[in-house]
Amino acid sequence: MLPSQHSTLQVMSHAVVGFPSLAENEIAIAALVQAGVKMIELQVPFSDPVADGHTLVNACYDALKQGGSVRTTLALAKTVSARHPEVTFVLMSYLNPLYRYGLDQLFEDATAAGFKAMIIPDMPVEELEPWLPKLDALGLAPILMVTPNIADARIEKIARAARGMIYVVSRMGVTGQQTHWGSEFEQYVARIRRHTDLPLAIGFGVRAAEDLKALTGVAEVAAFCSRYIEWQRQDGSVIAGDKMAALLIESGLAD
Repeated sequence: MLPSQHSTLQVMSHAVVGFPSLAENEIAIAALVQAGVKMIELQVPFSDPVADGHTLVNACYDALKQGGSVRTTLALAKTVSARHPEVTFVLMSYLNPLYRYGLDQLFEDATAAGFKAMIIPDMPVEELEPWLPKLDALGLAPILMVTPNIADARIEKIARAARGMIYVVSRMGVTGQQTHWGSEFEQYVARIRRHTDLPLAIGFGVRAAEDLKALTGVAEVAAFCSRYIEWQRQDGSVIAGDKMAALLIESGLAD
C-alpha cells in the first residue's frame, strides 16, 4: 500500500534486477523485508541511466551482464510480490526499455506481476497523460518527479497527473551524492505542498540515519537507494539487510 499524507516516514529501498545476480535479488529483497522495509523499487537495468550516479550506473552495467531486463524484472516482481504481500513493489525504469517492450502490454504485465506503482524518470508528464485512463483502470500509480528548479505551473500539471505520491528530487545532480537539508530545502518542500495533497517521497542524497531523522515530519517516504546498493556491493545482500535494520532502529523508524 502506498502511504497516505502525513503518515509516519517510510523508507523505500531498491533492487537493481540482475545485481549482483538474478538469484541474489530474491535473497536481498527478503533481507530488506526482514529489516522492516515496506516499499522496494525494482529497477530495470539500462545502459544510460541519466539520473543516476556511479553507484547505480555500475550496478546497472553488472546487472545487464547477468541478464537483467524488463522480462526478468516482471518475473522477479511476480515472485516477490506473492512471497511478500505486505510490501509495495514499485517498477523503476527509464523509458527506452519499456518503450521497446510496448507500453500498453507493459502496463498490463506490470500490474499482473504485482507492481502497485512505477517511476519513469525520463517520461515527461505530457507523454504520460494519454495513458492515465488505462493506468487508473489497472490501479498502477504513476509516481512523477519534481526538481528544485521547477516552475509552479509545471508542479500543478505534474500534481494533476501523479498518483500515489510525488517524488521530490532533493537537489540538482544525480543520485548517490550527499544532500544538505536546511531552510532552503524546507521551503522547496513547502512550495510543492501548496500544489498537491499527495504524499511526498524524498530522494537523491538520503544516506544516513541523520538524513532520515531530518526528513521525519517533512515527508512521507525517504528513498534510501544508492547507499544500500553500496552496502550490497561491499558486504553482500544479507549484511546489507542487517545494516538496513540497524539504520531503521537508529532513525527511530523500526516497527
